[in-house]
Amino acid sequence: MNEMMSCINEATTMPYTLEQDIQAASKAGFKGVELWTDKLKDFLLKKNKGHLKSLLDDFNLSTPSLCPFGGFIFCTEDEFNKRVKDLEYFLDVANYIGVEYIIVCAEGLGNRSFEEAKRIYVSRLRKLSSITSEYDVRIALEWFHELQPAIEIIKAVDDENVGLVIDTFHWYRGDGRLDSLIEVPSDKLFFVHINDCEGLPREKLTDKNRLFCGRGVIPLTDILRIFKEKGYGGYLSVEIFREEYWRMDIEELAKEAYRTLIEVAFKSSVSIS
Repeated sequence: MNEMMSCINEATTMPYTLEQDIQAASKAGFKGVELWTDKLKDFLLKKNKGHLKSLLDDFNLSTPSLCPFGGFIFCTEDEFNKRVKDLEYFLDVANYIGVEYIIVCAEGLGNRSFEEAKRIYVSRLRKLSSITSEYDVRIALEWFHELQPAIEIIKAVDDENVGLVIDTFHWYRGDGRLDSLIEVPSDKLFFVHINDCEGLPREKLTDKNRLFCGRGVIPLTDILRIFKEKGYGGYLSVEIFREEYWRMDIEELAKEAYRTLIEVAFKSSVSIS
């Protein structure tokens, strides 16, 4: 059985603080917590990165990723440089606590032809990689539409520090084709956001329709089997934006997120550490 690693994204426990998220994640059994930038900023207003590292160490949690970051692709050069300056604050923290990835949000094609958009993506992602690599941080691009253009863009970037994060909700809403996942190069599958969703028409789905793993219509067992065949041994980070869940007690929420992740992984013959 392939072994992947359990993780929870702080969006899943959005109303709670970073400290509460870390404690609940550890108690539930997660091995990693994916930090949300707004919560990280709030934490660092009162404490420093040393306190954060100690907190993570106390609860034996890794921090594989920081998210979300966006606006780097089609902005002006001046705006890009400004965003990079803001990003470097987080990169310094990321390097200190051992973060491997930042999640960079894609911007579709920006009303451009695919070839023109690809040219801009390649230029900006290579430039961004040259900056993040100085902090030993890699870029996982999160695509929100049909997956094929993203695969072509990542191949064209041709940078070992730039790959994809597959979000099961975005994949399902985008085209939902298992063949699209099969086509993702194994060495470019950097990170996974895992979740389920309600059985609505794809054009009506929004983030609020996300569900715990195994509670909806996304073929998660098929997806995990594909990732297993690719040799993926990274994190499965539960990312759910659902107000109904946000009203739950945080410990119960984290436990249910972990339990349902383990259930789906078991059905997929994937072991989770």
